Amino acid sequence: MKTHERIKDLRKNILHLSQKDFAEQINISRSNLGNIETNKINLTERVLIDICRTFHVNQDWLSNGIEPIFAEDSQFLDDQIVSLYSKLTDENKKYLYGYIQRLLDEQAHDDFHK
Repeated sequence: MKTHERIKDLRKNILHLSQKDFAEQINISRSNLGNIETNKINLTERVLIDICRTFHVNQDWLSNGIEPIFAEDSQFLDDQIVSLYSKLTDENKKYLYGYIQRLLDEQAHDDFHK
């Protein structure tokens, strides 16, 4: 995967942001972001740095595909989860609550058997 493809994947599949919302957060136009994602224009160093700083992305992953995707900052992930959670309907919040409980049960089970 190339850098422009990782940017699109990050925005769309990982952060679940529209081009408009992603572009606004890094202070570029939506059309500029679209051109970067389709490799019509080159990614500038400034935009690369802004993406990494704004979304706490590991620059080595964005540039070269070397994981982890996110910098070692769990607060960013926590903030993203809270932001996404706030957009859920009450019914989906109940569903998510049950799913989290199952994950915690599995985690406790796995920890017990280590």
